[in-house]
Amino acid sequence: MIHAIALTALTIAAAAHAQTVGVTIEIDEPVLAPGESTTVRLVASFPGDDYALASINMDLLFDSPIADPSRHWSNVSLVSPFDGDPGRLDASGATFAGIAVGQIHFPAAGIYADPTNPIAFWRATFTAPLDAGRFYEVDLLTAVSRFDVYFDRDSSTRDSRLDVLVEGEATISVVPAPAGAAVLALGLLAIRRRR
Repeated sequence: MIHAIALTALTIAAAAHAQTVGVTIEIDEPVLAPGESTTVRLVASFPGDDYALASINMDLLFDSPIADPSRHWSNVSLVSPFDGDPGRLDASGATFAGIAVGQIHFPAAGIYADPTNPIAFWRATFTAPLDAGRFYEVDLLTAVSRFDVYFDRDSSTRDSRLDVLVEGEATISVVPAPAGAAVLALGLLAIRRRR
């Protein structure tokens, strides 16, 4: 019985330690009609035996057929308790470059980082263009260059987890609404033909 309990405890500890390390992309509504909006969030996960997320530097890449995609992103911000730079759309309009976030952890002064795991750190609103006349997808991908954690509640020392990081990816699909005007026109044509 003692061996079974010890084995179960080891299995639980191994599972906590094996938690995926990385950034996931959460999308409230991944399928939009033209003109609809959704919130996109970046969420970090780190090993369960680490104390808290310290800092992340990354880019958010997106690939889509939208002309001038920059005008379809708004409300770009960091999620509390993180501070830093939410990044900027690069000249091509296809990357939020320079997202750099972190949180303070200074136990000697009684200041502790938020240990929530996983933890959201960035958000923005994406609005599908009104003139979308066909189905298309906006593919999102993270490119993380720094991912540090505070490994202990009582120390402000950081460790990198970049070597085991899994990048996030997600897709927003834009589906044009049925051509209401075309349906109405066909209905009127059918009524005229009956007369």
